Amino acid sequence: MITRGYFIGEIIDELANIAHQVDNRCKLGLTDLNKYLEDFFKEILNRLRDLHLENLNHERSNAPGLDLGDTLNKTAFQITSEKTSAKINETLNTVWENNIQEYDDIYILIIGYKQKSYTENKYLWDKLNFKKENIWDINTLCQKSVELPLDTLQSIYHYIKQEIVRVKIELEIPNQEGEFTTSIKNYVEAIAKPKFNENPLKFYCEYHINKLRNEGFEEDDYYILDDIKQAFYFLAKELAKLPRITREFYAFLLESRDENSCEKYGLSRPFYRFNEDKLKRICKYSDIDGEIRLLTKHELIYWEELDLGYEEYGMGRNCTEYSYRIYIPGNYENYNYDNFIEDFVDFIDNKNIGYQKPIVNLDFSSF
Repeated sequence: MITRGYFIGEIIDELANIAHQVDNRCKLGLTDLNKYLEDFFKEILNRLRDLHLENLNHERSNAPGLDLGDTLNKTAFQITSEKTSAKINETLNTVWENNIQEYDDIYILIIGYKQKSYTENKYLWDKLNFKKENIWDINTLCQKSVELPLDTLQSIYHYIKQEIVRVKIELEIPNQEGEFTTSIKNYVEAIAKPKFNENPLKFYCEYHINKLRNEGFEEDDYYILDDIKQAFYFLAKELAKLPRITREFYAFLLESRDENSCEKYGLSRPFYRFNEDKLKRICKYSDIDGEIRLLTKHELIYWEELDLGYEEYGMGRNCTEYSYRIYIPGNYENYNYDNFIEDFVDFIDNKNIGYQKPIVNLDFSSF
């Protein structure tokens, strides 16, 4: 059971991490905080104090010097990373000069840690009823969190956990090249690069030439190397467009294909089958439909409804089978190798290469 102490500990730790990041930015002269950070602390303050603060900077503000305001409770906050007396007095002076009267209680929240003492502008502080207790920092938020009811504490905990990654990203400091530690590149899968041996497809061609020769075919019936290379390069290019998990799913379909299911229809390229009902029963992957859509779009599979007729199951009962045709992509405009999938599967199975290496890793060095 998650305890009250756990929620408090997690809130304190995450807010302390934010304060540390802000402190590092301030040491480099980066004192600005964007609207996202203001909104983040707005939500925490609303839960902490049962307020209805709005971000005054979303539109042209009628309250210069203030970032968050609740006109109903007459409470406003300035959110800043600067902790000096000059910053405090500058904020209060801006509020006073602009005659902002909507708020009785004005607070300054320092995203970091405040000083031990402040030099106050007594005139301004008295006029705005501002006290040292109105200067808050991360420690203040943590201390006030300890006093909260459990449901409110839990609400703040879940909100921080939901937003903390984005907050840390917003506070990152770029390196000398202007790059950030957290980049969308870190969340995007690298494009796979096909790998061939020094003499591409040498083993593959030798295997199939010997096979055709042993079956009594003449040399005129052999595919020429350029056609085979063109077919492999096209396959590698198409597979590289897919996410790795999708390539794994395709490799699984080929490896676990229905037994003796290779078919050839006239001028169309051969294909294998995979029964849809079998797929649903043996594969518990959560996004089968997404993988099917991607593979269909890239012409690697095709869903088909088959009428098996009365004779298949006897007793005068008709039966329909739903299955996927498994293709190797391309057509006669892409390459002239119409028996590609059958030869490809035959080579992999007989050489015990496995489907992971060529399909998923795009490593054709064994070919």
